[in-house]
Amino acid sequence: MVAVRARVCVAMAVALISLAGCTAAPSTDTGLSAAGAEKLLNDIAGVENATVRSRTTLDGFTQHVPTTVKVHLRSGHTVHDDARLADYLIRLLWSVGEVRPTELVVSVSSSDGSMIRLVDGATATGWEPIIGSRDAPVFVVHRLGDEPVKSKLGPWPGPVPSPPLDAIRPLEDDASAQRSRSANAWIAASIPSVSKDPSALRMK
Repeated sequence: MVAVRARVCVAMAVALISLAGCTAAPSTDTGLSAAGAEKLLNDIAGVENATVRSRTTLDGFTQHVPTTVKVHLRSGHTVHDDARLADYLIRLLWSVGEVRPTELVVSVSSSDGSMIRLVDGATATGWEPIIGSRDAPVFVVHRLGDEPVKSKLGPWPGPVPSPPLDAIRPLEDDASAQRSRSANAWIAASIPSVSKDPSALRMK
């Protein structure tokens, strides 16, 4: 009888341990690390270096957790598509799962240290950013729990976005593209003026 009770107790103990192990299993959806986000950024052509940081501060009983990305471009490169780059950087910050942010801060600078304005690109993609500094065009996306930002971000941590290919280009390529656009605009502007006056095409 004693042996039977002992076997029952052991069985119950094993069952309890198994259940405890099942309920205590940590989630694997922990997001990207800050170091992982930095590696992705530093692998983008035209980026000299990038840092991703989170810090926690208290204002009375209110906790602020800004997650910040700073991107420094390589010499001879510039931002070609500010909307795509801004959208990518915002989503990349949201995919970092180390600490849930209350605001996302984006800063991009050229090789000479001058700041590159991306706030217009963020506005064009619907993020409703605010300017974070008067003397530098750093922008901030805050009120992450309010619409439309809440729906655009989705659950935290978000999926890791794909790098924005061609959003950063060598200066020579960007200058050539601008000259091509200017030439095309001149041609487009010239054609209507001729069509309005067909006599201009007649031999005199």
